[in-house]
Amino acid sequence: MTISRKLSSIASLVLVAGLTLSACGGKDDSGDKNESTNTGGGGKTSLTQANFSQVLAQSQAKAKSAHVTMTIGVGGQEIEAEGDVAVGETAADSALSMTMDMGGTQLDMRLVDEIMYMNMGAMTEDKYLKIDLNDKSNPFAKQYGQIMDQMDPAKQMDQFKDAVTSFEKKGEPQKIDGVDAQPYVVKVDTTKIKAFKDLPAASRSQVPETIVYTMYVGSDDLLRRMEFELAGSKSTMNYSKWGEPVDVEAPPADEISDKDISQLGQVPTPQA
Repeated sequence: MTISRKLSSIASLVLVAGLTLSACGGKDDSGDKNESTNTGGGGKTSLTQANFSQVLAQSQAKAKSAHVTMTIGVGGQEIEAEGDVAVGETAADSALSMTMDMGGTQLDMRLVDEIMYMNMGAMTEDKYLKIDLNDKSNPFAKQYGQIMDQMDPAKQMDQFKDAVTSFEKKGEPQKIDGVDAQPYVVKVDTTKIKAFKDLPAASRSQVPETIVYTMYVGSDDLLRRMEFELAGSKSTMNYSKWGEPVDVEAPPADEISDKDISQLGQVPTPQA
């Protein structure tokens, strides 16, 4: 597989997994009426289809950070990933650091100051590719720019709100990360989310028109777990350590590649 195809695949995986869709927040508005409504059902807010994304965004904005672990099922394989997310008031001051095992390719991905750094081991000669997400001339910046759109709190909230086609509180709370987390089943129409629509055709074909998420929300209105299935493969994301300090830094200059993507080789094909 060429590096360009691998990069496209990573972009679609991050979006489908809902990493930035779920793990980002908006500006805190402590005067919002949603904050003061008691639910009696696990969280301090009575969650509805209308307020779900806003309430979670506000709670995450207050927490400012989280640790994320995930297992993503793709084509009969499992991709393991782990990292930290720093939740800012805007996309520009949000950041993430993540390591990912993609079936033969080890990926170290960082997002700092709207620049994506990606170390794909031997594929990138053990250095980081640097992708300025504001560089309109770079086709990969356009793809990963969709991730930045999802990290923009205003865009994220509006898109998610419009894309939710059904919302249901379902089942009993489960103890996750030391708190009782209430499951909610949320159906999302991906055709209404610009980040998905703007992916290249090859990546877009990996995204179904509808994704059904089960989201486990704690009594503090913070997301603790998210589950969904694609093509019969189950994916799970766990969120923990809300509010603990997170330090995401760009790689040192001597670890950043000075080569163009076209100068790099191919990703080894995983063995069956």
